[in-house]
Amino acid sequence: MKNLFKYILSAAFVLGAVACTEKEDGPAESKMKGIFHVEVISADEIQEIMPGKNKTLLLSACADVETGVSDLALKMTLKADLDAVAVYNEINETNYEAMPAGSYEFLSNEVIMPRYGTASSTAKLKISTTGMEDGVTYLLPVTIENISGTDNWGLTEYPQAFIPVKMAYVAPDAGLGTKESPYNLYSVDDIMAMNEKLEDGVKVYFRLKKDIDMEGVDWFPLNSADPYAKLVDFDGGGHTISNFTCNAPAYSSFFGVLYGSVYDLNFENASVTAETKSACGIVGGYCGTTGKPGTCRNVHVSGTVTSIAGVNGVGGLFGRLNEGTVEKCSADCAVTSNANYAGGLFGYDAGVSHVSDCYTSGSVDGNQRIGGICGGLIKATSSVIRCYSTSSVTCAYAIGGIAGHCNLDQKSGTPEESNPENVFEKCIAWNSSIKSRNFAAGTNDHYSGGAIIGFTSVKNYLIDCVRKADLDFTDYTDINVPYDQENAGPSSPLAIAVSGPYNYPYHGKAAAAGATLSSVAKGLGWPADIWDFSGDIPVHKSGASGPIDEKPDVDAGGQLPDFEENELYK
Repeated sequence: MKNLFKYILSAAFVLGAVACTEKEDGPAESKMKGIFHVEVISADEIQEIMPGKNKTLLLSACADVETGVSDLALKMTLKADLDAVAVYNEINETNYEAMPAGSYEFLSNEVIMPRYGTASSTAKLKISTTGMEDGVTYLLPVTIENISGTDNWGLTEYPQAFIPVKMAYVAPDAGLGTKESPYNLYSVDDIMAMNEKLEDGVKVYFRLKKDIDMEGVDWFPLNSADPYAKLVDFDGGGHTISNFTCNAPAYSSFFGVLYGSVYDLNFENASVTAETKSACGIVGGYCGTTGKPGTCRNVHVSGTVTSIAGVNGVGGLFGRLNEGTVEKCSADCAVTSNANYAGGLFGYDAGVSHVSDCYTSGSVDGNQRIGGICGGLIKATSSVIRCYSTSSVTCAYAIGGIAGHCNLDQKSGTPEESNPENVFEKCIAWNSSIKSRNFAAGTNDHYSGGAIIGFTSVKNYLIDCVRKADLDFTDYTDINVPYDQENAGPSSPLAIAVSGPYNYPYHGKAAAAGATLSSVAKGLGWPADIWDFSGDIPVHKSGASGPIDEKPDVDAGGQLPDFEENELYK
């Protein structure tokens, strides 16, 4: 009997084991049919990925609560379903592209749905920008491929999680505004934002990265308010700002007051207008100011500069220089002023300044003290070296192919110890015309015009300057005709060949008949590493000048000195 009992127990155990084995091999019986779909766990409507980067998303299978959950624990496998992109686009009237091959990868695609659960564990999907194009939005549908654990399951009508993906727009490298990492300028918006980045007394570095058209932009100068302390380093990168326009209430120009440096920059078809009494030019109203020097190198401008406010100091690049340095620059401009001291490059020097290796073309028209390069120099030891002008120059008197008036703004050319020791060296007046018109017809017999300088001083250094042989030169009368003059300086004062009310006009020496401007410049020893003499008219050699050497900055209050209005011969 005991053995029979053991046999029955053993048989029951075996049958039970067999029954259990058969139950595990087949799907479990479920009384509740689960209906499922996939969701992505993310707050972003569109997944944006940085170029060259990747992003991992979490996905979950979810039960449709309204239609039912499963009463069994289930294992689910997820997959990408790119065929669903076309269906999605048709239903939603969109035009998404399917995710490119290689741009997505499941790190894990199996999830577990617990009994009576509404959300499964998470799968991991890595997406990247591989094969993506900028500006295109892609779609990655993810669906349920298989469910194990029961046959009693189904999917919603649209079970996919539709994941829009695009390559994130990355603004061009903005930079930090430091010497090592300048702010990079790619657009009008970038240029307009410069004002926000400037700080008083802190040098901020900018670098132009492409040509910019500023048509229609209402520009306000960067540094036009006392104490004029916004220090800047602007690297133009050889690029061009075109159609720049400014009509500002103070120092109408791009910079206003250039405190710092600008280099390797072009302005094309610029238009600057001054309707108030402040100096103006395309680049700046001032290049530097007291205690705050400015440097401009390899900057070239074209356009118009017009002052109708009766203010002295108007020029193609700058209205005034004050502790300014201008090198390897040019201006092809129509400069017009109804006052004094207008020049093709700059108006005058309000502080000791130096200009070298520059040229102008176009026209300059003003009241008096007008010149092809500058209206004049009024500060001792300021200099203009190796510059030429082909501009037409017109004014009442004190007119010159290079400079109009260079005698401390004095009314008389009589030698005085206080007169300046300005330097004009190896300059060339190749002007299309120099025409002096009388201040008031028939009522004023004072005049002064020179091929190089209209009104100079016996203490100025006038060295190796040359005029075009057939220069179109017209003075108030026919008495003052250009003639050759020797070099002059404080120890060998300028000699003049006529008497009367002339104020030391300087004509330099005439070039040989038939000589070209390039041959004259080359003969004067102009540096071949700066100038290209291959044509009849020399131009600057191409190539960036590079950053300008930093100098100690001295803050002297930044006041802009306006000297007294002083019209000649009144």
